[in-house]
Amino acid sequence: MERPVAQSESPLEIGRRLENILRAGTVAEVRHGKPARCRVRSGELLTDWLPWTSGSAGGPSRRQWWPPKVGEQCMVMAPGGDLLNAVVLPGVYSDRAPQGSENPNAYRLDWSETEGMEHDAGAGMLTITCEQGITLRVGQAFIELRRDRIVLSAGGGSLVIDAEGATGSPDVLAGGISLRKHVHGGVKQGDDDTEGPK
Repeated sequence: MERPVAQSESPLEIGRRLENILRAGTVAEVRHGKPARCRVRSGELLTDWLPWTSGSAGGPSRRQWWPPKVGEQCMVMAPGGDLLNAVVLPGVYSDRAPQGSENPNAYRLDWSETEGMEHDAGAGMLTITCEQGITLRVGQAFIELRRDRIVLSAGGGSLVIDAEGATGSPDVLAGGISLRKHVHGGVKQGDDDTEGPK
C-alpha cells in the first residue's frame, strides 16, 4: 500500500511555493501607522499586510521614510514561497509610472508633480523645487526661502529680503560702516552734499 504524500511534499504545494517566491504586483492598500504595512494585488491574489523595504531602517539615527503609493508596481519576495513571511519591494517603473529622468548622472526625488529635488553629479548642481518654501536649520540659525521673501537668522541677528527691500536687525554693516550708527562729515547748511559715511 502506498503511503499518502505529505502536504508539504505535494507537487501542487511545491509548485505553489515556487510561484510565490517572487511575484509581481501593484500596491493595493497602505497602512502608515505602526507597524507600517501594505497589501499587494498580484493577479487574483490580495496579500495580507506585509512590510516593505526601505533605503535604510536602522532606527532613529539611520532610517528613511518613503511609503509606497497605491497603484505603484512592486515585487513580493517570499522566502520559501511562504507569503506570510513575505516582504514587498516597491519601486518598479512601469508605463503608467515611468522614471523621472533620463540623465545617467542624476539622483532625483519627485515629491509631487511640481515639487522635487535633483542632484546632477556631472554638472555639480543641486536643485530643489518647492511650491511654498524651504527651511534650512543649523542649531538656532536658519535660512527660510518663501515665495515672497528670504529670511536669514543667526546669532540673534536677522536679514529679511522681500519686495520692500532688505531689512536687517539689529543693524546692517557694509564695508565696516554701520547703517544705523554711521555719521557724515562736512555737514553744511544749504544745497551742499555731505561727505561719505564714516
